[in-house]
Amino acid sequence: MIVKTDDIAGRVGWVYLCTQKRKMSIQTIPITSIDDSYSCFRLTVPAQVSAMQRSLEASGQLHPVIACPRGSEYRLVDGFKRYYAARMLQWKNITVQSFDGDNVTAKVMMLVYNGHSGSLVNYEQASIVYSLSREHLLSQEEIARLVRRSISWVSRRLSFIERLDETVQTQLRLGGISSTHTRELARLPRGKQSEFLKAIVGQNLTSRQTGLLVNKYLSASAEEQSRILLRPMEILARAAVEDRHYDDRLSPGCNALLKTARMLVNAQRVFIEHIALLSPETLSPTENEVLTCSFNEIMTKAQIIVSTLKHTNNER
Repeated sequence: MIVKTDDIAGRVGWVYLCTQKRKMSIQTIPITSIDDSYSCFRLTVPAQVSAMQRSLEASGQLHPVIACPRGSEYRLVDGFKRYYAARMLQWKNITVQSFDGDNVTAKVMMLVYNGHSGSLVNYEQASIVYSLSREHLLSQEEIARLVRRSISWVSRRLSFIERLDETVQTQLRLGGISSTHTRELARLPRGKQSEFLKAIVGQNLTSRQTGLLVNKYLSASAEEQSRILLRPMEILARAAVEDRHYDDRLSPGCNALLKTARMLVNAQRVFIEHIALLSPETLSPTENEVLTCSFNEIMTKAQIIVSTLKHTNNER
């Protein structure tokens, strides 16, 4: 359906009246009359539906769901958790607050009505905006007027959806990752998102860990980036150590030096633990040659560090 520009002003007023419930009627209908096809724009969390089920059992339906008539059915616009919880309780009927409107008006209502409570996450907002743009051919300016937001708000949500790989969107809708995971993944090139997704699901990474991994990836060289994807847990463990090495009394340069010093101490501890387990008599000639070369390099570097530290201490 294509919306004419002349219709926008009228729609804005109609949506406003509906959100103020001035053009809505309340009735009780069979729960089988509900059409939940707009659920594709919402993320349903099982735990939240279970909590709603307990609430309905204890107190009944305190607030009606919002829907618009479609023939003999009512297309659900708001109240998806209440609807799914009522179905789980095998309710026969459900209370509905209905309004007249076509698909464009209904989708705009989903954005405007939930905008007051902030219950829609970025992905849900972006999905609806994307549908208004692609399915109904509305311009960004027209969408902005309808949902009473800025053009930049609309543009950011369109960009968000367009940056997301389909596999990421599917995993989000299935509940495999959270919307916060998705926001972090959207910062990556689309071609790399599915690889990060495997690490997130496979290693059960939190959204904070995902953000940290994405930061490391975006600031790394091409060679380092491939290592990050191969060994994500190792990178995260190292980053956790680095995060502890910060002292707000120091300048950025001194903090960098302190961080390096503590990492060196930590590496030394791990090195000593490993070498204590080594039995020289069990080494093959090749192993002995390779290790000796590395040990000699360590001793050379250690002498340079000692000399530099003595020089620094003398200057002070």
